[in-house]
Amino acid sequence: MNKKATLRLLTILTICFLTYLPGKSQSITEYGHPEHFIAGALFGGATSYLIYQKTNNKWKAWAIGVGASLLAGGIKEAVDPEILGGSASAKDFMYTSLGGMLGASIVFPLNRKKKKKEESVNTAFR
Repeated sequence: MNKKATLRLLTILTICFLTYLPGKSQSITEYGHPEHFIAGALFGGATSYLIYQKTNNKWKAWAIGVGASLLAGGIKEAVDPEILGGSASAKDFMYTSLGGMLGASIVFPLNRKKKKKEESVNTAFR
């Protein structure tokens, strides 16, 4: 992995980590639903973008991005009561999922990587 890709991945992981920090102080709004939506969008978008860069397949990147946001949201809600001291909420999971679906959709307007055309070489003199 080159430096640029590593830096991108570290930035994305840092944003995701800061989004899911434990504690009641993370909620800006009363119920925290916009925060869950934004976290899902960031997580799904970052994942789908990185997968698209590797595979050049928009549908696969979207599906993996949505799946990653669903997994992250599900894990967060599962450990919330035991580890984070909060309560599990189906609405929080729903908002994270919707955000992940929207965020993962970032890959659809991206252009496909263009394959380099081989230069036509006269093979008669080889």
